[in-house]
Amino acid sequence: MVLGVPRESVSMLVSGLLGVAEVEGGPTREQVVVIGAIAGHLWKVDVAALAGLAGAEPSVVAEDLTDEHLRRRFVQLAIVVAFCRHPNVPEQVARLEAYAGAVGIHGDELDVMHSWINKTTEDASRDFIRTYDGYVPLLSESVAPVRNDGDVLPEVEALRALPKGTLGSAFLGFYERNGFHLPGPHTPEPAYYISHDMNHVIAGYEPSGPGEIALGAFKLAMSDTDANWMAFMANLLIHEAGLLKHGSSSQFIPYGGDIYRDADGQGVLHLDGAADMLGEALERGAAVRRDFSQIDHLAMAHRQLADIRLEFGVRPRSDGKDGGLGIGLG
Repeated sequence: MVLGVPRESVSMLVSGLLGVAEVEGGPTREQVVVIGAIAGHLWKVDVAALAGLAGAEPSVVAEDLTDEHLRRRFVQLAIVVAFCRHPNVPEQVARLEAYAGAVGIHGDELDVMHSWINKTTEDASRDFIRTYDGYVPLLSESVAPVRNDGDVLPEVEALRALPKGTLGSAFLGFYERNGFHLPGPHTPEPAYYISHDMNHVIAGYEPSGPGEIALGAFKLAMSDTDANWMAFMANLLIHEAGLLKHGSSSQFIPYGGDIYRDADGQGVLHLDGAADMLGEALERGAAVRRDFSQIDHLAMAHRQLADIRLEFGVRPRSDGKDGGLGIGLG
């Protein structure tokens, strides 16, 4: 077994991902880099071996991958790969849908992809927001903070009394360091953002484009729930596809523009080191002993962050950086 995947299935998973990208002349450079990062970190595949590997067709993948969990994980990773074609085309999503259909995966994620590629930015955004609203309660603090008339929620204000080194102190430092306003009565879905940013702090990822993608991947590998999966989809739609962005009075608003564009391409995962960060996030998340994504973080805010990470089995990042504490970020 390689991180929960039978060794004999690894080759088919990688071949299937390459097959998904067989559109308009083959995989893009970004798609190859992302597949290599996933395969290298999750399944310990030598990236050099990808050059000689042919893409597998949908029927072949379906015949080989019979385990329901493997099929779900394959489609999740295939969606990541599909997002990494720029500019994207209907043929790429149709190719993805062919693989998903062959392995019997149908759900909100495929509806989101179909809407994204076939509808206007406004309509596709509305479709996603409507779907995502059903998952928000599952991604929020288990006891929703009470709203009041102050600038900051009292449960968050109380964190100021906690000593340095605690989760609560690190949470406040995360907000101050990144110039964020602390969650208050006028924050869209404050319980959601408290939970989301507590996860940033514990997992050690900064709220940059690569850091948001990495956190989504980490949480999915830690606990493959529908809610964590849709949260990762939201990260991808914002930072890779450019469909949405965060709003000030609404959680998400339509965007529909280029994202992280430079001379080498666009989409966050084409940036230097971002794909590797994604791959390692999947590896780190899979190694966690117990899911902390949807616990009551405020109830443990008084505890030392180092002790919490030790309890849950959160490994340090290989680059020595710690987005939760602001270490090594320059």
